[in-house]
Amino acid sequence: MDRLAGRVCDNSMLTTNIKMRVYQTCTLSTLLYGNEAWTLYSRQECTLNTFLMSCLRKILNIIQEDHVPNKDVLAQAEIPSMHTQLSQRCLHWFGHVRCMKDGRIPKDMLYRELATGSKPAGRSVLHYKDVCKRDLKAGDINPANWETVAADRNGWRLAVRAGV
Repeated sequence: MDRLAGRVCDNSMLTTNIKMRVYQTCTLSTLLYGNEAWTLYSRQECTLNTFLMSCLRKILNIIQEDHVPNKDVLAQAEIPSMHTQLSQRCLHWFGHVRCMKDGRIPKDMLYRELATGSKPAGRSVLHYKDVCKRDLKAGDINPANWETVAADRNGWRLAVRAGV
C-alpha cells in the first residue's frame, strides 16, 4: 500500500472509483490471499480491520481530525467490512469443500476426526471448523443442515451473501 500511496492515493487525476479498484485488485487480494483456510482470532481480525480502514481513509482523503466513523467510511467506499469479507470468503470455500469428491485432501481434512491424542493444558486452539460454525451462526445458516444448503451452489452463494 505504501508503494501505491504516491502513485494512486495522492494522484488527483485518478477518480475515487479507480483508486478503489486498484486497492481491491492489488492490495486487498494480496493481503487476503489464502484467507479461506485461516483461523483468525479476534485480535488478528482487528488488526486487518485497522489496516483496511487506514487504507480507505488514505484513498478517500479522510483525516483523523474529521472524526468520520468507520461505518461512514465503508459506506462511502461501498465495500463491506473486513469481518464480512473474511466470513464470506471462508464460507464460500467451505461450500466448495463440501462439493468436492471424496478422497480430496481438503475434504478429508474437514471431515476428519482424531482417533487418539491428548489435550494440552490451557485454552483449546481455534480450529477451522470452529471458525466456520461461528460464521454460519452469524450468517443465520443452521450449522446442523449447512451441507444440504451447500449442495446447491447457487443457493449456497445466495445464502452466504444474504446471511453475512
